[in-house]
Amino acid sequence: MFSPIFCLLTPPNLGLKAIAFSLHSLSNLHYSNTLQVSLARLRNQLNLRHSQRQMAGFTALRLRMGRSPKRFPASPQALLDQYQRHSCLRPISPIVDLYNQWSLNSGLSIGAHDLRHLQLPASLTLTQGGECFQALGSQTGHPLPTGEYAYIDAQGQVLCRMEYRQCAATALDETSDSALFIVQGHPDTDPQYLQQVAAGLKNDLMRCCASRAA
Repeated sequence: MFSPIFCLLTPPNLGLKAIAFSLHSLSNLHYSNTLQVSLARLRNQLNLRHSQRQMAGFTALRLRMGRSPKRFPASPQALLDQYQRHSCLRPISPIVDLYNQWSLNSGLSIGAHDLRHLQLPASLTLTQGGECFQALGSQTGHPLPTGEYAYIDAQGQVLCRMEYRQCAATALDETSDSALFIVQGHPDTDPQYLQQVAAGLKNDLMRCCASRAA
């Protein structure tokens, strides 16, 4: 799989599935009326049993790779844990809130990276060992072990470790107006379902988070 912005370079037997797309002329500052309505719709549509079924394969993938599902939870599992503790997701920013709700509802991993701070194409590949990774929320970088899957940009910058933690450098902030979005599943994810979620998310982002969204 190759596109101008994304390469899937993990071994076929790992079974990872991902769709990436980029969007420009976004606003991550203002919660438009359209966004508020869409977030309310998604919250009302949340089906926890469906979400848990869709994300179950991430746990199996962790065990297969020798990683603890509790220590390295997949991003949708972390969102589910947050939701079950607080009965809601923590608000962060317009774009992040929208894709986080999509991730919780779908049970798929969804991330976004500020295009100002990375070099395309991005690749989902296996680590060689020693790649420096500074996770979001961390003040220092640490070397990654060999054989994990990670998103890496064209300059070798690690964007995301598995679907566990994003890097600090490409996190969206209030000035972000263009981003690379990645929707990722696991070996059990139906490719058609992955495409439907990616298409739905992209449509919502263009309607709700465009710089002129009302």
